[in-house]
Amino acid sequence: MMTEARQTKRQFIKEGRIYVLLLFLVLAISMKQVSIQQKIVAIFGYHDATALISALNPDFTLIFQKGIYSALTYLMTFTYVLIYPCALIFTILILFHYRETVLFKRVALMFALNYLIAFPFFMLFHVSTTGATLPGVEPLIYEQFPRICTAITTVDPLDNCFPSLHVAMVFSAFLIMCGTNYRRYKIFLYFAVPATVFAVLYLGIHWSVDVFAGIMLAIFTYYLAKSFCASSQTIVSGTSGTI
Repeated sequence: MMTEARQTKRQFIKEGRIYVLLLFLVLAISMKQVSIQQKIVAIFGYHDATALISALNPDFTLIFQKGIYSALTYLMTFTYVLIYPCALIFTILILFHYRETVLFKRVALMFALNYLIAFPFFMLFHVSTTGATLPGVEPLIYEQFPRICTAITTVDPLDNCFPSLHVAMVFSAFLIMCGTNYRRYKIFLYFAVPATVFAVLYLGIHWSVDVFAGIMLAIFTYYLAKSFCASSQTIVSGTSGTI
């Protein structure tokens, strides 16, 4: 006779498997993003919208590089390269481990929708980084860490700034987890969200409009996922206060 725990696990896998497949599909598309973009540009042409984005906030980004410090650059690079994927991976793993079915489905749908909604902008609305475009802003991460630059450009041609997926994804994780009792993990996300926003601006990657668009995208997909994956119960985990 199957135990209740195994029944719960089986039910979770049954309900969540389509969302896991969706995440893998999005991951596969993101890995082929550069080659897909090259094909689309060959058909529709290259539409550079950097000047438009720059006109909306010409000087604001300069504020974040008023003082450039080596230690801060290392810390923000760490945030950009490691804190970002950790926020995504740990959110999924925690919800999977504790079988938070509804929240798991919501966050998976949010992550997928964030990318799929941003994808047309990446393909047809090209916005270059501030460090490569705006006078007075240095591309800190790309100049000081050439290996990181090489790794990033294998999946991102550095003209897909709008909207900021770094901000959208981390803020999505925060929106999903803020109503739970995972106290320690929420402290991590309280740090991760503002740190990610500061990192993408300080390192000469994103424009402030990109950041705002990323936040709005996360809010939009949050309510979309919440309505699609509705629950009749209040979602508060009672067994995870130390996580």
